[in-house]
Amino acid sequence: MVSGFSIGYMNFTMFLFLFSGIMILSIDVKGYAREGMHKEQLASRIMGWMSLVLAVLVYIGNWLYQKMY
Repeated sequence: MVSGFSIGYMNFTMFLFLFSGIMILSIDVKGYAREGMHKEQLASRIMGWMSLVLAVLVYIGNWLYQKMY
């Protein structure tokens, strides 16, 4: 936009990825470990870390976009 002010959803997206990753790692992984469900625990761990990595990538991408434009 011309004024330099834009209403975007990148911060919201980053927050959702970050929040869901933390919740998956703190709740689901522990619950599956307690129940002895090792395959589900591994899948939850992978999904949780992927969400956290995506949050970081969205943050870096948004930062780079803001610096360029």
